[in-house]
Amino acid sequence: MLAVADTSGLLALFNRTEPEHDSVAAAANACGLLVISPLTLTEVHEVAGVRAGRDVADAILRTLCARIEASRVAIAPTTSRTMSSSLRVRGRYRDLDLDLADAVAVVVAAEYRTEVVLTLDRRDFRAMAPLTDHRAFRLLPDDL
Repeated sequence: MLAVADTSGLLALFNRTEPEHDSVAAAANACGLLVISPLTLTEVHEVAGVRAGRDVADAILRTLCARIEASRVAIAPTTSRTMSSSLRVRGRYRDLDLDLADAVAVVVAAEYRTEVVLTLDRRDFRAMAPLTDHRAFRLLPDDL
């Protein structure tokens, strides 16, 4: 199974004190491939740095890089088309006040033809519809 990883899902994956860590880790391990946008990587690094310090943030990034080398994680290319589509998603869901990383995750999911998102951001991803012919997003770990 291929899933797009959202910031909240990745932060829970790397934070063993997160109450949902175990279920997120099980969901991530069930995926053959996690796809991450560069914006999500940046947001994960920034949030982890604020919460736990630079060394922890760098360790998370090193771990993700190792998993990229092992072909368990892929970095989605972010093109001008990706960004333009993301701005349209933000406009469509103006009431959600989506951050750009979430909007990019929606577009990346469409580019990879998946409706599966590793996230704890249930409010936003349950409210949005995929840009593909899927009826709704399948959220991990909830919908495993």
